Amino acid sequence: MKKVLYILCFGVFIGSAQEIKKTTEIANLVSEISYQDKMNNKVFLDSGNYKMILFAMRKDQILKPHSAPMSTPLLILEGKAKVTIGAQAYFLEKGEMITLPKDIDHGVYPISDVKFLLIK
Repeated sequence: MKKVLYILCFGVFIGSAQEIKKTTEIANLVSEISYQDKMNNKVFLDSGNYKMILFAMRKDQILKPHSAPMSTPLLILEGKAKVTIGAQAYFLEKGEMITLPKDIDHGVYPISDVKFLLIK
């Protein structure tokens, strides 16, 4: 019985260590997503507690105003964009972040080709 318990605990430990390794690898987020003819987005990481979603938008593509049921940080990884929250416009560039409040319409309008990260 002790051996079975030991093996089970060891398996859980190894599984947890592998999960930690996956989430602690160094990643260049900009290179993880490419520009396409349509707005491109993909889930980069889904931890079960939160998701990191990458977006790549060309200058002529827009993310129309919509709302979300949770507040969501948006981090510009490359380029520049106008981000609207309600009637207010914010101009963001590489390295800048804004939080999109829950239940308030927000949209993204690229000024140049832009890549950004959402965490929700």
